[in-house]
Amino acid sequence: MTAAPYRVEASRLVATDAATAFACVADPRTHPRWIPMTVIASEHAAAPRVGEPFTMVTGPFARRTGRGFPDRMTVTAVEPPAGPDGVGRTRVRKDGPFLRGDAGFDVVPVDAGRCRVVWWEEAYLAGPWPRRLNALAVGVVLRLLLHVSLRRLARDLSDGAGA
Repeated sequence: MTAAPYRVEASRLVATDAATAFACVADPRTHPRWIPMTVIASEHAAAPRVGEPFTMVTGPFARRTGRGFPDRMTVTAVEPPAGPDGVGRTRVRKDGPFLRGDAGFDVVPVDAGRCRVVWWEEAYLAGPWPRRLNALAVGVVLRLLLHVSLRRLARDLSDGAGA
């Protein structure tokens, strides 16, 4: 019997419509604008589609050197805001070498000019140590990163930066 994944999530009310916020969070090429110490290391002319891999690199010198901890991911779902609930969803699988698991964004419309962006991660360190225990430790760092990043995203989108 496998233990349920340990989920870390943060959300933020954003002063823009759901379609604009979704376009930004669904395109990892925009993430370095609002995720600290992070760059995209893979070349893409457009946002990666379902089944396509991409790599982000995070570390204190990543923006200057491109070096740090690689986070290889594969897009597993992209569902723009539409349908009866209007919620947009993205999902990626974390393929290592350091982090494994799943992550994603849910963009929930509030009204014509606002939405709530929810960023969630079910990530753990690859390796031989107990998954649940290391997921708790990773969760401490992720929780801080998610809150700081969503605050920056909200600021950028309210300033009209968009995707």
